[in-house]
Amino acid sequence: MGKLTAFSIEGMKIWFWSRDHNPPHFHVKRDGQWEYRVFFLEEGAVQMFQRQWGKLLSRADRRLLTEKVIQHRDEDL
Repeated sequence: MGKLTAFSIEGMKIWFWSRDHNPPHFHVKRDGQWEYRVFFLEEGAVQMFQRQWGKLLSRADRRLLTEKVIQHRDEDL
């Protein structure tokens, strides 16, 4: 059976769909502000983040998400 580890960030909703399309990604949303897909195997903000709707990510949110992805990327591979 597969194993899933996850992280959370206060003020953001983070989720994935178990049978979603490739490339591997998760969704992140700040209510009423924005929603993005985060492609966690990619490097760099342009490749890693795909805006679904709303405002651009703030520098602080982008940095926090990037740090969490890098920190957890290889945990269970």
